Amino acid sequence: MSWAFVLAACNPSTATTKSGITSDGPTATASTMTSSAATAVTAEAPAARGRIEVVEATADTDALSLVRTKRLEAKADGRVLVVYVGATWCAPCKRFKAELASGRLDERFSKVTLLAFDADKDGDRLGAAGYTYQFVPFVGLPGADGRPADTVQATGKGGEAWRELLGKLDAWQSAGTSR
Repeated sequence: MSWAFVLAACNPSTATTKSGITSDGPTATASTMTSSAATAVTAEAPAARGRIEVVEATADTDALSLVRTKRLEAKADGRVLVVYVGATWCAPCKRFKAELASGRLDERFSKVTLLAFDADKDGDRLGAAGYTYQFVPFVGLPGADGRPADTVQATGKGGEAWRELLGKLDAWQSAGTSR
């Protein structure tokens, strides 16, 4: 007997319960990646040139202030800040984080800084800043005011749905570094 599961982009409205189980059935798992294993570069260790930089969002401030601050820091370094929202139970999010950690996206997105938020922990403060989404993974390009100027969310089926974000990341990096 063989089994086939179809994985879809993850809908945070079926948020994880305290036990780690979601109502998404086989599309979400209770397993999690530690932020150190999933993060290519942390805020404490600035990214070397030629690498995508991932900064975990701190919980000590509102999202809008944090996005504005990190956007200015990235711009001063000749980088483009992108707000990333994922979840530990989301298969496409886990695949995307694994790709980031592997370094396979470093060359392609060498001028991108991802400010990483967790959909379960940061949803309210992201919504207050204008970052609304139905599915994760989600990415947003902040404008000068810190609010999203452009966004995209993965909506496809399968653990590879995160690849839907790559075209926007390419475009945002090109536009941001050509100024």
